[in-house]
This record gives sequence, C-alpha cells and structure tokens, in this order.
Amino acid sequence: MTEKEVYQFYNEKVKILYSEIEARNNSLPVELLFEIHSAFDHLKRIHVDGEPESPCAERAFSHLKRGSLDAFKLKLKYHNIDYKKLLELKADLRLIDNGRFLPSLLSRKKEITDIAKTARLHEGKKDTDAAFEKWYEVSELIDQFEKEFFDSSKIQWAKKISLFHFSLSFVVGIITGIIGSAIVQYLFPGLFKFWGK
Repeated sequence: MTEKEVYQFYNEKVKILYSEIEARNNSLPVELLFEIHSAFDHLKRIHVDGEPESPCAERAFSHLKRGSLDAFKLKLKYHNIDYKKLLELKADLRLIDNGRFLPSLLSRKKEITDIAKTARLHEGKKDTDAAFEKWYEVSELIDQFEKEFFDSSKIQWAKKISLFHFSLSFVVGIITGIIGSAIVQYLFPGLFKFWGK
C-alpha cells in the first residue's frame, strides 16, 4: 500500500463519513479523532523518521478503517434515535401513501438491522474488509431510508389528519355519552332520583 492510496481512502470515504457524524452535533467524537491522529502519525514516520512507506501506509490505513467502522456505528445509532422519534410522533403513519408507507418503512428498517448484524458478525470474526463493506452498505441504506421516510411534509400531513380523527372521535364520544344518558333518563326517569338519595 502507498501513502497516496491512504490519502485517497481518507478523501473518498473517511472524510465524507466523518463529515456526516460531525454535522449531527457540530463535533466529532474523540475516538474518531484519535484514529485520524494515529493514522497520520504513521504517515509522518515515512517522511520524518525514514521508515518504509508500505508498512506505515498499511498501519495508517488500518487506523482510518477502524475509525470508519466506529463512525458507521455512530451513524446507525443516530439513525435509530431519529427512527424512534418518528414512531413516537402522534401521527398515524398508516395514513401515508394509501397505507404503503408504514409497511415499507418497517421492511426497510429490518433490512438495515439485518445487514448491520452481519457487519458486526464479520467484525467479531476479525474480517475487517467484509465488515467494512457491509457497514458501507448499511450507511447507504440509511441515507436512502432517511430521504424516503423522513419527509416532513408527509409526517406533518399525517399528524394533522390523526389530530382531526382523534378530535372527531372525542366529539362523537361526548355526543354519544350525552345521547345515551338522555335515553337512560327518558326510559328510566326514577333511576337517577333513587341514586341521588
């Protein structure tokens, strides 16, 4: 491996992923910064300490890959938080897209979870390359999921309709209660007088 390949990996993969994590809270977790620091410390050894390029580049690449794996997990964690918030909204998601929204959402979420489990299994087996590929797939699925299902206009519409349905049900319940009480009072006029004594 060459130093240039490490920089290409950093520029094309790591930087993009880290930017997503940083944009979430306007900060980058310290664990990710440690991996970048360690990676560039290995690259420094090529120029300052005169160590051979290939092993230093491989060690740097390894640190960047580990940091990326951590970033993928953070991205999934943040996604799960947003997903939970979506499900906790006072909106009937079954109303969106003629009932297709919720089943599709649940199916796609299961796909993300299943692939993330596979990625973790690869990590457990120390198969970093396979784990990285699976995590990259999870990351892309999360991006697609959020574009498709976190559409605020659809969610706001469902919230309004759900509120309308709740309000209508509440009003119908009150009217039904009043009518029911009137019927009972009419059919059994002495019933309430007896209870009042």
